[in-house]
Amino acid sequence: MSDASTSNLNPPAAPKREKLNFSTKLAYGSGDMGPAITANVLVFFLLYFFTNVAGLPAGLAGSILAIGKIADAINDPIMGIMSDRTRSRWGRRLPWMIWGALPFGLLFFLQFLVPQFSSDDGVNNWLLFAYYVFIAILFNIAYTAVNLPYTALTPELTQDYNERTSLNSFRMAFSIGGSILSLILAQIIFAAYPDNPAKQYWVLGLLCSAISIIAIFWCALRIQERGKEPILNGRKKRILGITLIGLGGFAIAFGIGKTVAESFNITSLIGILLGLQLIPCGLTLFFSKSEAHLLYRPAKANATPTETVPSLPFLEQLRIAFQNKPFLYVIGIYLCSWLAVQLTGSILIYFVVSWMGMSEATFPQVAIAVQGTALIMLFIWKAVSDRVGKKAVYFMGTAIWIIAQGGLFLLQPGQILQMYVLAVLAGFGVSVAYLIPWSMIPDVIELDELNTGQRREGIFYGFMVLLQKFGLALALWIVGIALELSQFIERPPGGEIPIQPDSALLAIRIAIGPLPTVILIGGLILAYFYPITRDVHAQILLQLQERREKNSDD
Repeated sequence: MSDASTSNLNPPAAPKREKLNFSTKLAYGSGDMGPAITANVLVFFLLYFFTNVAGLPAGLAGSILAIGKIADAINDPIMGIMSDRTRSRWGRRLPWMIWGALPFGLLFFLQFLVPQFSSDDGVNNWLLFAYYVFIAILFNIAYTAVNLPYTALTPELTQDYNERTSLNSFRMAFSIGGSILSLILAQIIFAAYPDNPAKQYWVLGLLCSAISIIAIFWCALRIQERGKEPILNGRKKRILGITLIGLGGFAIAFGIGKTVAESFNITSLIGILLGLQLIPCGLTLFFSKSEAHLLYRPAKANATPTETVPSLPFLEQLRIAFQNKPFLYVIGIYLCSWLAVQLTGSILIYFVVSWMGMSEATFPQVAIAVQGTALIMLFIWKAVSDRVGKKAVYFMGTAIWIIAQGGLFLLQPGQILQMYVLAVLAGFGVSVAYLIPWSMIPDVIELDELNTGQRREGIFYGFMVLLQKFGLALALWIVGIALELSQFIERPPGGEIPIQPDSALLAIRIAIGPLPTVILIGGLILAYFYPITRDVHAQILLQLQERREKNSDD
């Protein structure tokens, strides 16, 4: 169905509301906490870890990230199809989250070990390269197996236009909150082990893995897919909820006891932190309420052939998906937004340490300024979106973001206050990058359902992320190679931070300023032409409702 055809539909009646309980939104949001924590740590620290802790050349380090992202991109459409075709009493998405959570956490932790393979530095570097590539490929498989089915849950939980934005605001609140938490943990752990960089990172990796696994289980055990049975019935949820509340209370008491007896340390931090996570998880399960429109019998009775597994061959499904013009715009908007986020995040620590002359321990504060502002603005942008629409919000946030990126390029060493102001402004834009593209994609999926009579959430989410990751892989590889060609000096394991030459400093500034700015301008152009407004979406839902009613009468 072309863009023009959506404007020829009859004026819609008010679509039926599908409101979600607060506990459902809270549990759903927690599902993105684990992927967000791990992704945030990898974006901000992994390249730096490779060059300044493991001691790898910048070119090899950038190649590891690029290979991992390419493998990740290849996984996405495959996992999308497998998720769409999964059949279980729990649904299509939740089984992947349940079985993928533990491998996901373990493989994330293994990325922050520095094994010694050989006494010869050259040989050891290549063996480290092979090790990190192998772990990166496996981790990205596990990440995709957990995260892509999770993202495809959004259109299944509600078809309400504004409720989807609300649902995604909870998701992104956990996402940004998890990102901020990981940065706070990094600052605490780095301060606890100031003379042992290798221990800093494996402790950070271990704690983030534990938090991520719990968050994924929290979501999967509480959420119910439309027309499917929940993983736990009401009685089991209450029993598990009471158990988790008790464990959480014990963990907090243990952490406080350790603090009183020995002063605050990493062990007491772990106890208190895990307790604070287990208690709300338990409360959500204990007081959970079922959503009327998701209950097994009502949703099953209203099921239509559009909710069956796609029967078309893969290439035919791909052809139809890419004939959906709004889908192409969303892909481009998401690509530009996240390319800017990840490029800036990967180079930011080099900018703070090598150009601004600040210490490694203070870097998380700069990142927190960005992510903290993004978290606050998330709810403000959501309220604005309800009034003026998604496109207008994307324009406002991205325009402020472009100003911030340009300002970072012009900063001079010692201008610390100005740097924090620009970091706050950047948070305005990062917030819309989290919120808006993911709020657009469910609308595109329903347009496809109207055109084809089938729902293919997994394919759309998979290919959306695939193209983004191919672009990101290329960008990270270019950044790594550019640093190496600009004569960037790696820090040897256990050594001092080297003073970088002017050529390397210029490469760092270009990567944090002009390059993301150009990419964001591309995102604004694509958003201008995105055709699905609030009214068009209401028309699509009306047509789908009429079709379902006709099918039920037949």
